[in-house]
Amino acid sequence: MDYEEEILKLLNDGDEEAIKQIFDKFYKRLCLYAASIVRNPQAAEEIVEDIFVYLWIKADRAPIHFSVKSYLFKSTYNNCIKYLNKLKTEKKHFEQLHCSIEDNELLHPIVHNYPISDLIIKEIEDEAEKILNSLPSHCKEIYSLNRFENLNYSEIAQKLNITVGTVKTQMSRAFQKFRHELKEYITLL
Repeated sequence: MDYEEEILKLLNDGDEEAIKQIFDKFYKRLCLYAASIVRNPQAAEEIVEDIFVYLWIKADRAPIHFSVKSYLFKSTYNNCIKYLNKLKTEKKHFEQLHCSIEDNELLHPIVHNYPISDLIIKEIEDEAEKILNSLPSHCKEIYSLNRFENLNYSEIAQKLNITVGTVKTQMSRAFQKFRHELKEYITLL
């Protein structure tokens, strides 16, 4: 009786030592094989462990009829494909949920006096203050005159003795900086 036949007989008799021998002989190779398919060593180990748990639970009714090695590698391959399909489905559901959340946020914008919106607004205000303070002094001064003192471009130009074109350029740079730095918040507004 060769090794395969002996192991199959022990396995069919429900002998736990047969499972231990199979585990010792194939576990590492199966993990490497699974990892080459799923590209995730932890997931690969879980897949292989599940196969051995199944084999242990069903030891007395082992589904192996011919080759232990063929059965284990085929089971590993099939379970890897199931795992990848599950990931693909989960990713699709996540993307649909994410789109649904974004659509819902568009329909229900941030409402004042709501704790989460208050936190988000505070975070945006803090970030905007940091951006304002990071602007070059001339640009910051022009922006502040426009936003906080409500001066129009020609009034700013007259007050600072510069051209309206310079005011427009500096305001444009300030807006560009704000847009760039606050881009992650724009979907929340």
